[in-house]
Amino acid sequence: MSIFLKAVQRINPSEPDEPKKWYPVQYTTKMVNENEVAMLIADGTTDPFP
Repeated sequence: MSIFLKAVQRINPSEPDEPKKWYPVQYTTKMVNENEVAMLIADGTTDPFP
């Protein structure tokens, strides 16, 4: 299982005039099966034959 990180910029509440600092924040994703992937793709595409 992978660990995903994104960078988030935050201020120091006790020193709001200081420049913002960057912090790593972990986020999670869920596993999906083939049927769920197919449904997500189908929902994100247009119907060529309306």
